[in-house]
Amino acid sequence: MAVLEWKQKPVDNASKVPVITNWTPIIGYMLERTTSIASFFYYQLVLSVQLNDVSGDFIAKIRQRRNGYSSDVANNKARAFFDVREIINTQLVDTIEDQNNTTIPFQSIHTLGANELSAKIFSVNGDKNFGLTQIGTFYVVGYENYSTAADASPVDVTTNAINYTSRFLQASLPLFTPRSTSASAEFIQSDAFNVFNMNSNSDRFLSDIGKNLNKTAQEVQYINYVQDTDYHTLAFLNDTTYYASEAYNILISYYDSANALIGSTQTIINNTTNGGELPNGTITSALSLLYFGCGPANLQAQTATTGAKPSNFANWQYYTVQAFDSGSSAAKSAIYTFYKQNGSCKGFKVRRLAWRNSVGGYDYWNFNMKSTQTLSVERNNYNALVGTYNKSVWRYNDTDRGKTTRQTTAMLKETLNTDWLSENEASLMEKLLMSTNVYILDNADTDFTQGVMITDSNIVRKTQANDKLIQYTINIEYANPVNTNS
Repeated sequence: MAVLEWKQKPVDNASKVPVITNWTPIIGYMLERTTSIASFFYYQLVLSVQLNDVSGDFIAKIRQRRNGYSSDVANNKARAFFDVREIINTQLVDTIEDQNNTTIPFQSIHTLGANELSAKIFSVNGDKNFGLTQIGTFYVVGYENYSTAADASPVDVTTNAINYTSRFLQASLPLFTPRSTSASAEFIQSDAFNVFNMNSNSDRFLSDIGKNLNKTAQEVQYINYVQDTDYHTLAFLNDTTYYASEAYNILISYYDSANALIGSTQTIINNTTNGGELPNGTITSALSLLYFGCGPANLQAQTATTGAKPSNFANWQYYTVQAFDSGSSAAKSAIYTFYKQNGSCKGFKVRRLAWRNSVGGYDYWNFNMKSTQTLSVERNNYNALVGTYNKSVWRYNDTDRGKTTRQTTAMLKETLNTDWLSENEASLMEKLLMSTNVYILDNADTDFTQGVMITDSNIVRKTQANDKLIQYTINIEYANPVNTNS
């Protein structure tokens, strides 16, 4: 028996799922000394955290006295529990910019394929300028700290050190998500995230979009609504070894209003040329989660597979996006369907929001009912003395003012309204409300992606049983003030 052992770890790496940082209350490692510590003084267990591997950047060191587990105390052994949740979260970042771009200003991740490099319809995750990723590999080492004499200072002792390496994703699941019955108490989390592994025709992209049943094909689909000018991305896990992902190709199929396939299905390869990486390659943290630009505007602008442009398919009413294996013969994801939306039927300006969803990608929604904008102005005023005092004589003019505005700060706010929603669609509004990273995609007017804040503090859950028809109002405030001439 080893002197030091892990009693608990976040996940079993054999389950091929990342550690989800915002699922369980803690992300813990329990370290145990299996033999007596009776001859040691000032005894502590230690956990160090590094990026990637044994040679990676040092992040943190935590020292803990043994806990009060009665068996250990009675036998002069030691256990300690280490929670690294906040440490890990500080090292992970959202993917905001297209990581293919090489020039300033950098361009939005949402406009993949329409950016500097149109062939790059995929993008790695993270922020390469700061060397941080959205999904990260962390190497932890457990060892001891003690003294062999009462009058000596304790020192780190690594003779019996043990280590463990896991990947972490900043995402969440409901707290009481059922754990696998096969999950041992040794592991804090389980394999509940394996529905995102991209290894079967029911696996999912990293989206909160709920299931819908296609009444014609009797297939489970995940449905989005887009206009011709809309950008959209789907994120997915990408590593054959670690996640069992086999998303080698993305297949695009266009259909008409009679549900008939128009022309042929188009294949976009997940490779370096197109901005991605084959999942069986050398997969770094940055490559282990990829973004794919799948909105009509992304597909129209990209040059990776010109045959996939929507303009090639007259009168298309919807298209499907699905991941396939290397031979494009076996589906490795569920079907994601994009229905054409022809703006607001009442002539309102459509406002499209994008937000970092609960599972690590982005979700999108078009608010196509009435929207109203409000400009909120804050003034910094002071009272000046009227007249000119530093001339040969005192005088004043009709244009002199006493009360004067030194500076104005203007913030733009907007109220958005949805159309009628299903319960699946309504649940997205809750995820939007809880997101910390929200953008408005002003595609038609300025082609800008602007950060906004959700200002609503609560939302009343609506169901078809209670409310019959479901509609939501969302209030936003633009993250940056309107420029003023002051």
